[in-house]
Amino acid sequence: MNTPEALFVYVVEYGSFKKAAAYLKIEPSTLSRKIVKLEQRLQTKLLHRSTTKTFPTEIGRTYYDGLRKVISDQLALEEAVFSSNNEIKGLLRITTTVDLGDNFVIPVIQKMQQQAPELKVELILGSHLSDLVENNIDVAIRIGNLGNANIYAKHLGNPPRILVASKEYLQRHGIPSQPADLSKHNFILYSNQQSKADIQFQNGTWFPHKKINSDIIVNSLRSILYMVKSGAGINWGPKWLYEEYLKSGELIEVLPLYPVKPFIINALYTTSEYLPYRTRWFLKLLQEKINFPS
Repeated sequence: MNTPEALFVYVVEYGSFKKAAAYLKIEPSTLSRKIVKLEQRLQTKLLHRSTTKTFPTEIGRTYYDGLRKVISDQLALEEAVFSSNNEIKGLLRITTTVDLGDNFVIPVIQKMQQQAPELKVELILGSHLSDLVENNIDVAIRIGNLGNANIYAKHLGNPPRILVASKEYLQRHGIPSQPADLSKHNFILYSNQQSKADIQFQNGTWFPHKKINSDIIVNSLRSILYMVKSGAGINWGPKWLYEEYLKSGELIEVLPLYPVKPFIINALYTTSEYLPYRTRWFLKLLQEKINFPS
């Protein structure tokens, strides 16, 4: 879809002629000439241009909002017709953390590709939240509310999390009977950000982060599981990671009478109007996987 109107939408969304042209695989000068002709036809200035950034004028923003809805509606209609008669094709680009990828996203991708062999997927794993537009990412899967003015979020689920430690650790250091007892224990934390977060309980109370004692931060759930099993401390993490060892009795839930609040998992994307069917299908299956893990 390379009409002048669609090209204008790309320039607004990428924030520069250079980035939009790179995505469209045309010369920036060619793109610029087409937008100038569009402005001449409409007899109005649509874009403010600078050496570093391009952004819409007031009338340009109004024009963009209307065009985005028209283009989104057209794409949705075309895809509905296409998907009813053809297999799902194209490239789906996803970014998420390693741990969410291993436990939730990869099983969903495998299920999708079994049903749609011509679907191609690029999965980018890492804790850094990339610029979705600049990196041409369809959807990012993240824990917490990480959106901003240009990002839209879809809530996917609330997997439970727990305080957990090994039987051996609790035998050596004592079993906490109330939240205040946590100040006497060592924590294995996932990130520096977690060290600055209060432990919130479902009854509305919390244990302040300033009282959390920790001698190690590890941004890998596999490594944290190993350390918890070896008796290095208490972890405040996802229950699904520990299910097998809780059932065997090797690990013990700490303060089971004071359940902690669950995670929030969101899908982040850059448009509220239109998501391709392959993206919507992925989110539907992922939401089912998160809420009904098998």
